[in-house]
Amino acid sequence: MTMLTFTASQAKQNFGALLGQLAHSPVAIERHHKTVAVVLSPEAAQSVIDPRRQARQAQQQRELQRLMQHQHLAIDLLCAPQPVQKNRVQDALKQVNRWEAEHLCSADYVERWRQWLALPVSELAPLMCGPAQGWGPAMRQNSPFTANSSNVLLATTAP
Repeated sequence: MTMLTFTASQAKQNFGALLGQLAHSPVAIERHHKTVAVVLSPEAAQSVIDPRRQARQAQQQRELQRLMQHQHLAIDLLCAPQPVQKNRVQDALKQVNRWEAEHLCSADYVERWRQWLALPVSELAPLMCGPAQGWGPAMRQNSPFTANSSNVLLATTAP
């Protein structure tokens, strides 16, 4: 479907015709051979995606994926034998130490992850999956478990 173009003068003089054209397609309005406006029907305007809303939805989707990933990690961690739990927590702590040494992450996240990783697994798992007093999404975004989480999941779910 091609967009009909009106000059600004034509749009002003033939406003009724412009409105009638909107049933078929959007209308471009030009001034000095440059498009200065596009007029849409209400139906067409509703189908235009607001980039801010789209970005918010994408961010919500990423957070949901991180939450699901950490839920799987927490379940795997809780179900693992104690020596495996200890190794996974130590691996995560090594990652946190690397963040600090290489200045890859904020000191707030480094300190909070150290506090969390010092907890028993039974207390760590709910923190990883919950709101954690408003820190949950941010901590899941900056997680020492994500670097090796696919290996953990594959190792625990493989036949």
